Amino acid sequence: MRKRRTLAGVRVAVTGVGGGVGLSILRALRLTSSDLWILGLDMNPRSAGLYLADAGCLLPACTEPDYVGRLVDALKRERATVLIPGSDPELPVLARARDEIGATGTRVVVGAPQAVDVCRDKRYSSGFFRELGFPFVRTVPITQAADLADEVGYPLIVKPIGGSASRGVAVVFSRSELQPYLAQPGYIAQEAAFPTSWSQKDREIVSEAVHRGGSLRQEDEISIQVVFDHVGEHLGTFTSVNRLQSGVPIFVDPQRVPRVEEVVERMAEALRDRGLIGPCNFQSRLTEQGPKVFEVNPRFTGITGVRAAMGFNEVEAVLRRALFEEPIDGVRASLVQPADRLSIRYVDGMLVPRARLEEMGA
Repeated sequence: MRKRRTLAGVRVAVTGVGGGVGLSILRALRLTSSDLWILGLDMNPRSAGLYLADAGCLLPACTEPDYVGRLVDALKRERATVLIPGSDPELPVLARARDEIGATGTRVVVGAPQAVDVCRDKRYSSGFFRELGFPFVRTVPITQAADLADEVGYPLIVKPIGGSASRGVAVVFSRSELQPYLAQPGYIAQEAAFPTSWSQKDREIVSEAVHRGGSLRQEDEISIQVVFDHVGEHLGTFTSVNRLQSGVPIFVDPQRVPRVEEVVERMAEALRDRGLIGPCNFQSRLTEQGPKVFEVNPRFTGITGVRAAMGFNEVEAVLRRALFEEPIDGVRASLVQPADRLSIRYVDGMLVPRARLEEMGA
């Protein structure tokens, strides 16, 4: 059997290490069997990931004109081998800067702009996938929400066009509840996708069934992580049925759901044909009409570290293929979805020397 090559000496930079996705990527990297060097990048000096990494560096917001230049300077200075995005807003920026960053010798784990753009605008996602015959929930600009309700009925989901982690998401049950959102720029409306496990038809769902203790009920969400390598070869798929709180998975139950996986993998292939590489996450539910996908994110996720701990280290797999072109069958075999382990989230803390925080300007 061919011995796996060590990743010692590989220098990995991760952006957005103050958020759940960036921190989860760091966890997956630390769970590799190799000695990696990690650079944490973030705009907030109090971000925990800056201090969990081997070195930390502050960047401006990705909306600032000097973001790419500052990022390139940091990657050159630290001789980064590969850059992994850890936040959603950076994805389109980094997709368009791939060649500029690549010219410095740093490989970026992000797809082409044509693939990223499909996912970042949920109206675009809906139109793209539905035109191909895939079951993405109907999605319209907030100004057309009343027309959508006339067609599919209430309740509707309203959310920001490019949002993530359930920020700004609400469920509306009537025109009066919808009214305050009609003037919200950058919002969209989606048909609801409630799971069959709730034992109620969509139009019979009432507010008490959607909200528990004042919070949006996020149960029985099927999260499917499809992972491609740097040239678009499928490496693996991990499916879990999750319970979330404020958009954060707090209970992760790995399960095979073939009926949904088959659809999602074909959706991922459609994105791959537009230049998707690396990871892509599909959030879905199994409804009375069948599988319904309501969000797609072309990145690693907040439970990437959980999957890695379970035996599905997609970050390591992508690196081994991209950097060393390890045989694909061996990399695929290393990605294991367990049947006997689940994940329950808990909050931890870390101690940081005051001097390090002061060095970062905190």
